[in-house]
Parts: sequence; C-alpha cells; structure tokens
Amino acid sequence: MVVDDLDALQGKFDGCETIAFADLSTQMILVTNTNADHRREVLDRLCAEAALALGTAKKPAFGDTPSSAAFVATKNQLRIFLRAPDEPSDVLCCVCRPDVDVASFLSDARPCLEKISSGA
Repeated sequence: MVVDDLDALQGKFDGCETIAFADLSTQMILVTNTNADHRREVLDRLCAEAALALGTAKKPAFGDTPSSAAFVATKNQLRIFLRAPDEPSDVLCCVCRPDVDVASFLSDARPCLEKISSGA
C-alpha cells in the first residue's frame, strides 16, 4: 500500500519531513506522509515546483527531455523531486532537513517510487 511505503521511507530518515506521491499530468498530490501541518496550498505549491523543476511531458525543464531528479536547497531545507522511470508523470516530492544523508535517501527513495508507480 502506498501509505505504508511512504511511512517506511520517511521513518528511516529523521531528516525527512514530508514525502508526497504526485501525478504531474494532473499536477496533484495523491498521497502525503508528513510530520508537519501542511495546508493543501503548500502541497499544491510543492507539486507545482516539481513540475517546474523536473519538467512535464509537454514542457521539459531543460534540454529535450524531462529530468529524472531535481534538488532545491535553501538554508533550512532540501526539496528532492524524483521521477519514476517507467511512468514519467509519477513523482516523489520530498522535503528534508539540509543535513539528510542524500545518497542513502536516494538509494531507498528510488526503489520506493518504482514500487509505488508500478502498483506492486
């Protein structure tokens, strides 16, 4: 179940505040797991930022093809956006503290997204 997969991923990383599974074709957050009290507007902006950073099927962010990952860093947080390899509209939108172990997080987040996206 998607919620369980997101729970497991977030529970493994103390620095992960929010993980959302989104559909870029509709620009909608479908499932969210968060330690913060985010209003719907905040999640909508997170999804819009993912579409802008990763690009969509109709509008790549840079170059000729949409990106598979994007990172936005500020002093207080790191936002990580990952695109599913087989379903380009499926993405994970993650809000983490800047001290999160990015390599470890990515090594767990990518298979999690593939599992969710494939419906396995």
